[in-house]
This record gives sequence, structure tokens and C-alpha cells, in this order.
Amino acid sequence: MNNVLYTAENQACSTNKQETNFFIEVKRRPSITEWTDTIQATEVMIILEGNMHISFDFTLHKELHAGNMMLFAPGTRFKAETKKGVSILVLRIRENFRLCSHFSLNQLKEVAVSAEEKPASLCVKQVLQTYIQGLTANLKGSLLCTEYMKLKTEEFFLLLRAYYTKEELAAFFYPILHESSSFTEFILQNYRKVKKVNEFAQLYACSLSNFDTKFKKAFGVSAYKWMKKKRVELIYHEINTTQKAFRQIAEEQGFLSLPQFSDFCKKNLGDSPGRIRKRVSTFHKKDTNS
Repeated sequence: MNNVLYTAENQACSTNKQETNFFIEVKRRPSITEWTDTIQATEVMIILEGNMHISFDFTLHKELHAGNMMLFAPGTRFKAETKKGVSILVLRIRENFRLCSHFSLNQLKEVAVSAEEKPASLCVKQVLQTYIQGLTANLKGSLLCTEYMKLKTEEFFLLLRAYYTKEELAAFFYPILHESSSFTEFILQNYRKVKKVNEFAQLYACSLSNFDTKFKKAFGVSAYKWMKKKRVELIYHEINTTQKAFRQIAEEQGFLSLPQFSDFCKKNLGDSPGRIRKRVSTFHKKDTNS
């Protein structure tokens, strides 16, 4: 596909910028590549070619291959690897959005989703394949206008609304099924910077009681309970996706001693850090060799 006309005018346009609420790009990773990142905004990854394994929170070595797509919430820290290379279409959404003008994400809460259910990937249906072909062709042709990005992102969600069941959508959007607001965006972008609820309240410049009330309204649980869950997820991720010494992980997570850290793991993860790492590492090696 040829480049867009009037390239100079297009590049000079104030809407042709990457610092936008809607941003779409194609990322390519060569074979035998490993990388880590932290999601800054709600992000949808669509695998165009190849495959990859991704680990985040309690999810380890989840395989995503061509035709899979998955959504990640802001603040998600992941580790990914590909053996034969992978091409990924990334859609980032930095503001409140709706599936359509008559259906918001909040309505998906009414669909029964287990509290223990993990975020789910979806298969890209033919109607989305057609959408992706046109989108990637225009991106390759340097059509990078913000208005175009916004329209294509809105079209993506309209297609999801039209061609996927509410149960599929509830599982797909599970990571962000909470009251969407500037407050929740603040929480998701900053929770890794603090260790305690009172530190979070101070960061938000709010009294502890008001912060917890606001938090419970947005997330449905107390700030303490939510932050503890995120801490356990992060520790599990660090144990199983890095080679960090346990003492380093303990210090980074605010534990006063290695025994205290080990006791926390036994209570919340069911075993000592050493046994958790060994068990998961052994399982992954068997899975890789099979």
C-alpha cells in the first residue's frame, strides 16, 4: 500500500502525535528474544504472526499464538519470550471507554464471572481479521493520525460488542471490571510505588478514611485487601520469572528479614520461596521438553 498523500501536512498536523489517549502500533520481536515491561495504560495485544509465552501476576508461561488477543490492566508487570519470533498489534487506551454508546464495561459485571477466574485470551474471529488487515495496511502506509487511531479503537470495541458473547467479553475484560474513573487509573498506575495503604492515601493527598471509602466504592474491596493480593501476585511473579536472590525480593517488598519473607510466602502461597521456584522451574522444563 502506498504512503498517504500530503505527507508533510500529515506530519505537521497537531493530531498526528504519539502522546495520545488512543495509540496503535505493531511491535516485532525477533527469534530467541526475552523481554520485560510494565503496562502503563489499558492495553490489548493481538498476535499477528508467530507465538510467545507471557508471565504476569499468577499466570506463568501462558502461550499466545497468531489469532489470539489478550487485555492487560495498567500496572501489570510481565515477562515474555519468543523462540521463533512474534509480531504483535498493540492497542493502548488511556481514558474511559465504552463498548458502544448503549453498553458500558460496568454492565459486564452483571455477567457471572468467578472471582478466581484468570484473565482470558480470545480468538480473533474473521470479522476482526478483516479489520486488522485494513488497519495494519494503513499503519504501514504511515496513516498515524490521532483521529484515525481513535476511530479504529472505537471500531474495535464495537466489533467485540457485536460478535462476542457477554460471557466471552466478561472474561476478556476481567482485569479492568471495576468502576472506571481517574481515581482507578491513579491506583493502577501507582500501586507499585507504595507498600502500605496510608502511604497510598498520602500520595493521593487524601485522609486514610476517605481514601479507603473511595477505594472500596471503586474496587469493591478494602484497599488493604486489594493491595495485599497485588503484593502476593508480585512476589509470586518475582520468584518465578527472575533470578533475583530471595533476600533482594524480600528487601524490595519491605520485609525486615528473610524468615519473615519466607513465612509470608508459606502463609499466602502455600510454600517457601525456594520450593515455589524449584517446583515451577521443574514444571516449565518438562513442559518445554514435551
